[in-house]
Amino acid sequence: MSEKIDNDDCDNLIEGLSTVCQSCGAPLCLRKQVINLALGFVDSMRCLVCIGRENEKDPEKILEDVKVYISTRDCFATRWLNYRNVSACPDPDGCFPDTCFREFI
Repeated sequence: MSEKIDNDDCDNLIEGLSTVCQSCGAPLCLRKQVINLALGFVDSMRCLVCIGRENEKDPEKILEDVKVYISTRDCFATRWLNYRNVSACPDPDGCFPDTCFREFI
């Protein structure tokens, strides 16, 4: 079962953006918000599992690929780094913390 985003994590979220997946209702952390922005999704944000399902791609592969792009864009990378380590992940069951928190290459 997914953990809920606690108040400290909510402080890191991007105000005005969705905090839940528009498809399944799973919580979106700051990094998932950044992933959605990097992919061009603003009005209809989704979790990695739903993005993967809709694009017929492995969600962890989507994370790996978009993370490369995020690392090259200061506007995204700065927000991404607000979560310094895996203990900040508000939804480890709905994500891939080892991949997400691996250093930028």
